Amino acid sequence: MSQPIPALSLRDNLLYNLYYAAPMALQGAFTRSRFWVSFWTRWHRDPAAVRFVTGLRTRFGRDVLYLRLPTSRVLLMLDREGIGHVLDNSPMVYADGQLKRDGMRVFQPNAVTISRGDDWRVRRHFNEAVLNFGCPVHQYAEGFLQIIRDEIAPAAGPAPRFRCWEDFDGLFERIALQIIFGRSARHDTILTGLLRKMMREANRPIKPKRSPYFDAFYTRLSAYLSRAEPGSLVALCRAVPATEDTKVENQIPHWMFAAWETLAINTVRALALILAHPHAEQRVRQEMAGTDTTSAAGIHRLDYLEACLQEAMRLWPTTPVLLRETVTEDTLDGATIPAKTQVMIWNSFNHRDQAAYPLANMFSPEAWADGRPSPLFNHLSSGPQVCAGMDLLRFIGKAVLALLLSSGRYVLAGPPLEPDRPMPYAYNQFDVQFTSE
Repeated sequence: MSQPIPALSLRDNLLYNLYYAAPMALQGAFTRSRFWVSFWTRWHRDPAAVRFVTGLRTRFGRDVLYLRLPTSRVLLMLDREGIGHVLDNSPMVYADGQLKRDGMRVFQPNAVTISRGDDWRVRRHFNEAVLNFGCPVHQYAEGFLQIIRDEIAPAAGPAPRFRCWEDFDGLFERIALQIIFGRSARHDTILTGLLRKMMREANRPIKPKRSPYFDAFYTRLSAYLSRAEPGSLVALCRAVPATEDTKVENQIPHWMFAAWETLAINTVRALALILAHPHAEQRVRQEMAGTDTTSAAGIHRLDYLEACLQEAMRLWPTTPVLLRETVTEDTLDGATIPAKTQVMIWNSFNHRDQAAYPLANMFSPEAWADGRPSPLFNHLSSGPQVCAGMDLLRFIGKAVLALLLSSGRYVLAGPPLEPDRPMPYAYNQFDVQFTSE
């Protein structure tokens, strides 16, 4: 008979909530707070979280533990097989948690990521069809690449104009708008501004039922859907079969922030890592020299560059924690888990657990040569709820990196990364600075 799952002590729960849960929440679940990211990156840089969880695992001798958040008890999953089981059975047995559902309802009710049952199946199929899930080269990839080229081409020459976070944030905002809505949306900062305001509201611990910006945002978004510029994702929205249950307009905000802020963060960090590691930059440039980077097929073949992007996401996952909730009773680690149990997969720990992955603290893109080095790496999730847009997002990220590196020689001015030392546990993209040789 298996032993019951142990629960953390009052002291351990206080430590977790004060030093780990609170900092993550303050930085923002849906859009990042510059103040709090900068604060915690500066004052909470050490690997305390990894040491804390490692200590718990050693003390209890278990990879499944109960901890308590202010509003609920949560099952912390550290077991590789258990994590695989949870993600492989999402969302039918393990659906997205209450905190995520409450936050997303502020700006995208009916989104596929918080849907369940038949609604999830319908919306997932729609997202996969529009985003060309499973197709490394999207059917509109040539047009998307031209958008990226047009945005980056003016930077060619000895003085690249993408030097700081604001430059990259604006770059990815324009790229996302045009890929999703068409060229006419390039300067629609009203639309992205409304989304950012709603996402900031969603970061708050007490969630309003509907944002005051909600109607204005969806009125503007619906106008793009109705005119559906050819070659855009909204044009495919009109072409892919959908029903009233699909809630097409509620699927699009996720594409917007994924291709905008989230991808910008990952791409900037990947660029910083490449520039900080001379051998990696040399290998990237050698790969680019042997590939036609003016074509979508050529961008797709940049495998090592893609591995660099994956490593940036692995080292600093923009989704540090995956929260799930049991829809029905299930069994984990030999114990019965009741329905409505919150389950936590702590990516920030799993990606840096040296006991499970000796290269955890090093920048090692070579490890991705044969695919994901460890099933513990879930920065894009995995299983049925794996990111439906991951192929398109990786293509966009690679295209931006390739075209930037082709336009001149960049130098990482800061924050510094030392290639012979372990990578820091946090990297503040808001402070990034690049110069040119």
